[in-house]
Amino acid sequence: RLLAGIDGPSAGRVEVGGVRLVDLELEQLRGEVALVTQEHHVFVGTVADNLLLARPAATPDELWSALRAVDADGWASGLPVGLATMVGSGSHALNEAQSQQLALARLVLADPHTLVLDEATSLLDPRAARHLERSLAAVVQGRTVVAIAHRLHTAHDADRVAVIEDGNITEIGTHDELVAANGAYAALWRSWRDEPERARGSRDP
Repeated sequence: RLLAGIDGPSAGRVEVGGVRLVDLELEQLRGEVALVTQEHHVFVGTVADNLLLARPAATPDELWSALRAVDADGWASGLPVGLATMVGSGSHALNEAQSQQLALARLVLADPHTLVLDEATSLLDPRAARHLERSLAAVVQGRTVVAIAHRLHTAHDADRVAVIEDGNITEIGTHDELVAANGAYAALWRSWRDEPERARGSRDP
């Protein structure tokens, strides 16, 4: 909430481009910083209507491009009338993963300077989430992305990883630096890497 400018800090400053977020007009703030959380919303209207909220002047080609960027073009093209399909309450129901992808497609269309992704792929299965994050990485190249995540493959890909315990940053560095430091992150990483091995071992004859 601090990074997205929803709340102001009680001490210190949160800035984008040298300007405090709380000093930006709301419309400008939403154009500079976008937040996607686990709490996604599908609004009553067509799929296109839901996407155009982010960029009202977007063309159909741009809408499809945004859907492709988040691996959503497959199921979207299979809807009864494609982008013109009514979704939301009382209309064609999207599952949680599809709703999450729709929210991420809006993010691609909004094209903000800074993205805050709060467990933004948590409703997808790990393999699908991994593929989506790789696709999304190409779209957000050159932007600032802050990803709050428990899945360690997301942390592994980051330029810097901050480990937060009890509300405090206890470690910060690259993935390799934190593994070498042999602290809390390294212990999590080893545990996460060992889990698939244990699972495979339990299936051995």
